[in-house]
Amino acid sequence: MKRNYASGSQKRKEEEDKEKQDSGALLKFLSPQALPKDTSTDEATPSTSSSTSTDASLLSADVSSIAQATTSIPSLTVEDTASRTEIESAPLPNTEVSSTAQGTTSTVIIADDPAQWPAVLTDSVCCQIVKKGPVQVINIVFPQNSENPPRRFTNDNYMRSMKNGEKSLRSWMLYSMSTDSVFCFACTVFGKRDNALSNCGFRTWRNLAHHLKEHEYSKGHCDNMTNWHELQRRLQTNTTIDQRQQDLMQIEIEHWKGVIRRVIAIICHLAERNQALRGTTSELYDPHNGNFLAQVELMAQFDSVMTEHIRRIQNQETRRVHYLSGTIQNEIIAIIGNKVLEEIVRRVHRAKYYSVIMDCTPDVSHKEQLSIVLRIVNCESSVSIAEHFFGFLDVEDTIGKGLTEVLLDHLQKHSLSLSDCRGQSYDNGSNMMGHKQGVQARILQLNSKAFYIPCSSHTLNLVVADAAKSSVLSISFFGVLQRLYNLSSSSVQRWAFLKEHVKQLTLKPLSTTRWEARIDCVKVVRYQLPEILDALSALQTFAIEKGDSETMSTAKSLHGELKTWSFLLCTMTWYNVLYQINHVSKLLQSPNVSMETLRSETEGVKEYLEDFRENGIASCQTDAKDIAENLDMEMTLPEKRQRKKKRQSLYEGTEETQSTPDETFRRDFFLPMVDTALRSLSDRFSRLKGVYDLYDFLFSKDNMKQTIKNGKLHERCKKLEQTLHDIDADDLALEINSSLYTFPDHVATSPFDMLNYIYSEKLLDLYSNLSIALRLLLTLPVSVASGERSFSALKLIKNYMRSTMGQERLTGLALMSIEHDVRQSLDMEDIVIGFAENKARKQQF
Repeated sequence: MKRNYASGSQKRKEEEDKEKQDSGALLKFLSPQALPKDTSTDEATPSTSSSTSTDASLLSADVSSIAQATTSIPSLTVEDTASRTEIESAPLPNTEVSSTAQGTTSTVIIADDPAQWPAVLTDSVCCQIVKKGPVQVINIVFPQNSENPPRRFTNDNYMRSMKNGEKSLRSWMLYSMSTDSVFCFACTVFGKRDNALSNCGFRTWRNLAHHLKEHEYSKGHCDNMTNWHELQRRLQTNTTIDQRQQDLMQIEIEHWKGVIRRVIAIICHLAERNQALRGTTSELYDPHNGNFLAQVELMAQFDSVMTEHIRRIQNQETRRVHYLSGTIQNEIIAIIGNKVLEEIVRRVHRAKYYSVIMDCTPDVSHKEQLSIVLRIVNCESSVSIAEHFFGFLDVEDTIGKGLTEVLLDHLQKHSLSLSDCRGQSYDNGSNMMGHKQGVQARILQLNSKAFYIPCSSHTLNLVVADAAKSSVLSISFFGVLQRLYNLSSSSVQRWAFLKEHVKQLTLKPLSTTRWEARIDCVKVVRYQLPEILDALSALQTFAIEKGDSETMSTAKSLHGELKTWSFLLCTMTWYNVLYQINHVSKLLQSPNVSMETLRSETEGVKEYLEDFRENGIASCQTDAKDIAENLDMEMTLPEKRQRKKKRQSLYEGTEETQSTPDETFRRDFFLPMVDTALRSLSDRFSRLKGVYDLYDFLFSKDNMKQTIKNGKLHERCKKLEQTLHDIDADDLALEINSSLYTFPDHVATSPFDMLNYIYSEKLLDLYSNLSIALRLLLTLPVSVASGERSFSALKLIKNYMRSTMGQERLTGLALMSIEHDVRQSLDMEDIVIGFAENKARKQQF
C-alpha cells in the first residue's frame, strides 16, 4: 500500500483517512529527539506542566477530558497488580531501536548506515530518519568486489550525468560501509522493500548505472520521493496531519517528565541518607505509608506538578499506574545503580590500572556479603586517588577458591581485565591471605603483577593484640577497664553517678576487633582518674543505703584497684603506646595514602617503640607522679616474696640477687609489652619488603639521588621493567635524571606531588615512563578501610526492619549512598525522558 501525505483532492483525503484507520498514520508521533526540552517550573498551573503554544488552555482541557474518558483507578493504593506490572515495565532508553506491539519506541540513536536500520520502521523512527536526512559517505577508499576484473563504488556514482554535460546529485542514494552496497533512502523508509536498493543493498557495480537509471524512473521510487519531501516539509513547519494530537501528547509528556524528575529526586534523597522508602501500607495519605510516599505528599503541598499528579490520582484521571509503586521504586533504584556502576567502570577503564580491595561480613539476614572496592589513579585534569565501591555480592563459598571465582566473574561481567590489576589488599584472614589456597595466592597465579598488600590497619591491630597478651598484668589491666564500664552502664542510676562526676569524657567499652580504638577507654582513666574514683566512692555510699551488696562490693574492689601505683603506671604506658599506633592507623585509612607514607609511618612507630623501651618508663613515672600526688596515693609498687630455688645438693650456691619492685615491674610488664610489639611489627610488615625493594627509589627526589649516587639507577629501572613490563628501563632512567633538575623541590617530596606536577604542567610527553611508574606505585592499596566503611552503610541499609531486602535493591541503594558524588555527577534526563514518553504514549489520543 502506498503512503501519500500531500494535501489535494477529496479522493486523496479519503484514502488517507482509510489508511490511517487501517495501519496508523506515519506521522502519528514526532521523533523523541524532536521534542522540546522540559520547561516546566514550580509556578506552572495545576492543569498543565508547561505549554508554549497560544492555545495552551484549550489543549490542557482536551488532555483532561481524554484522561477522564480513558483512565480510571479503583483506589489510592499503589500496590502492584498484574496489569500494572505489565504497564509499568516500559522499555528504558538505550542505543538501539526497539519496536513494541503498540508501535512505540524508546529514545534511540539512528545509525547513518542504512543496512543497520531495523527491518520494521515505526512511525517515530521514520520521523527521526527523515529529520536527520541521508548521510552520504565520501572521501574514503571504497573496497573492491570479487568481480573479474574487480570493481568498486566511487564518489562519481552519487552524480547523475545529463546529456548536456551537467551533473546532478542523487541525494537519495546511500552507501553502506558494513555491506559494501548502495541503498535508496526514500524506498528504504517509505517503500515495501521489494527490491535490492531498499532491502539488502545493491553491489553489482558492473550493472550499477543501468540499474540506477531504471530505478530512478520507476513509479514506486517517484511516489516514495514525493512522500519523503512532503514529510520533510511538514516536519519542518510542524504541520503534520495529527499535529493537534502531537501537541496534546507533548503536554502530557511534559507533565510526566516533571513527575518522574521528582520521583527520582525523592528516591535519591532517601537512598543517600540510608533511609527506608516503604512503609507497612502503600496508600497515599496513610500515616504508615513510609518515607517515599510521605515525601510525595509533602512535595504536593508546595509543588504544582506533584499537586496536579496527586489530583489526577484522587479524581481517577490517570491509569492504574502513577509511578509511585514499589515496583517502580525497585526499577529506578536498579537503573540508577547500574548507571553509577557504569560510570565507575568507565573511570577504571580510563585510568587503566586498578587494585582490588575485598572484605566479607554477614548481614542481618545471615548472608555473607562480599564488598569489592576498586582503587584507581585519575589523571584527567589533576591527579587524584579514588577508591570506588564496586558492589555487594552474596557469596556462599567463603573459602579462597570460591571468593576468587566470584571476584573474577564480577570483573569479567563489567569487562575489566585482570591483567590490568596491579594490587590486592584484604584483611588477615587465612581464606584471603593464605600462601597456597588464599585469594591473594590464586590471583598471583593468574597475574603475577597484582602485588598483595596486607591491610596496614588490621596489621597494627594485631601488633597491639600481641602486646596486650604479653603479660598477666596487661591482661588484668584491660579486664579492670571492662569491669568499670560494665558496672556503670548496667544501670541508669549508676551511669548518672558517673556523669555527675566525669563530665568531659565518658567511659567506653573495649573493642574486640579494633584494638587501636581502645585508646578511647584508656584516655578517660588517663585524664579523669580522680573523678572516676569520686564516682565510685559515691556509688559505694548509695549502694550501702540501698542495701545493694553486690554493687557495693564491685565498686569498692574497683576503687581499690584503680587507686594503686601499678595501675596508674600501666595506664600511662598503654596510653602512650596506643596513642602513637592509633594516630598512624587513622592516617593510613585515607585513600590518598600510598606506599611511601606506609613505610615512613611504620618505621616511625618502630623508632618510637625502640626509644620508648629505653626511656619510656621514666617518662610514664613522671606523668603518673602528678596524678598520684593529687590523690595522696602511695607511689610504691608492692613487694613480692622472692622465690628461692631449692638446693639439690650441698655444693650448690645460694641466690643472693634480690630484684626491687621497680625492676620486677619493668621485667614482668614493660619490657614484654614493648618487645612483643616490636617483634610483631617487624614480622607482620616484613611481607612488604619485596614491594619496597621494587618501588622505594621512586618515593622521593632524595631517594632518586641516593640511587644515582650508588650507581644502581639502571639496575632498579631494569628490575621494574622485568617485573611489570609496562615501562622502558633506559627511558625511565633518562627521565629520572632529567627530573632531578627540572622538578621543583616542593613537588619532589612524594610520588603524588611528582605525578601531579607532570600532568598539571602538561609534561607527559617528556616523562611518559616516569608517569606510568608513579601511577603503578600510587595504585597499590594500603588498607581495606573503604571496604570496612561500606559495611557501615550495609548495617544502616539492611537492618532488622529491612532484612528481606533483595540483593539487587541492596546493591543499588548502597551504590547511591556510598558513591553519592558519582551519582550527583550523572545526567538522569535519559531516564526521565524514557519513562515520560512511554507513559504519555499509552494515553489514547
